[in-house]
Amino acid sequence: MEWDALYTVATLDRTVPLDEFRQGLVDVPRFMGYCLDCPDYGQTWSCPPFGFDPAAVWEKYDAIRLYARKLVFAKDRLFPGERRAFEQEALPRIKADLARELLAMEAETPGSLALFAGKCDLCPVCARTEGKPCRMPDRMRYSIEALGGDCGGALERYFEEKLQWASGNRLPEQIILLGGLLLPQKK
Repeated sequence: MEWDALYTVATLDRTVPLDEFRQGLVDVPRFMGYCLDCPDYGQTWSCPPFGFDPAAVWEKYDAIRLYARKLVFAKDRLFPGERRAFEQEALPRIKADLARELLAMEAETPGSLALFAGKCDLCPVCARTEGKPCRMPDRMRYSIEALGGDCGGALERYFEEKLQWASGNRLPEQIILLGGLLLPQKK
């Protein structure tokens, strides 16, 4: 299926001081609780549990560049049953493109750290499920939520957008994939 004809894409981009972002949008214990209920918990190296304190990551940076893809679906082109096909065919490509952009931004900004939209999908099967170390530690990145950040709250506060969720076999009116770039402390 030619998915590109079914939606429009917009980029959301805003840089926020990290002190401001952390106020009400970073709650590591709360989000670690949500992670416990996720089937990816302990299954990928980009998801908890970690051998480090996620709260300590936020302390190393001065700002976060929130960077997202907003996909708005054409109302007259969506049909029941398309959710699964979209999630298997188009969404991985869109996430991979966003991850590549974030890694490029990181490479252009010494001392920064890219945060992917959701779990890392660089490998078809994460080595963690086999009890092995990450195959691409130089490219694997965490997500905002894996480190205790509130993506839904960030979208509302900084972009006046609400997360929408699929229902049954139907896609929502829009999907927003939020990643970011943690920016280094100024010297």
